Amino acid sequence: MKKILILLLFLLTSCGFQPLYKVNNNTEDFKIQKIEFIGNKSLAKKIYLGLPIKIVKNDTSLNKLIINTNKDIIETSKNSNGQVESYRTLITTKLSFINNKNETVREITLNKNFLYGVKENKFKFKEYQIEIENNLIYKIREDLIIFLNS
Repeated sequence: MKKILILLLFLLTSCGFQPLYKVNNNTEDFKIQKIEFIGNKSLAKKIYLGLPIKIVKNDTSLNKLIINTNKDIIETSKNSNGQVESYRTLITTKLSFINNKNETVREITLNKNFLYGVKENKFKFKEYQIEIENNLIYKIREDLIIFLNS
């Protein structure tokens, strides 16, 4: 009975489980020399602020990071009067690590979208769109953290 208990304890404690969204404590892999924002710069900065990346300006051996972000709000359906009934917000983000020789080291492109209906109150509708944008940014950050940890 003791052998089974010890074996079970050993198996459970050494399974190597790690959460997917855990930020890697080894930040050596995530140091960059320079960052460049392309496209919708405010969205790109919001995405960057949630990533575990540090800028070290005086180290020329580090990579350069380029974040290219675009946001599109597309009308997806209209009623018989020609009024818009639903929209789709699409955020596309491309993250590229470029070395000293201007060669791409790592790259990922993510597309996140959300379909939603129109609200009567324009102020609440605008707030709802901002909330949707923030949720899509959060999902993109989660995927980028997984990409950086892999």
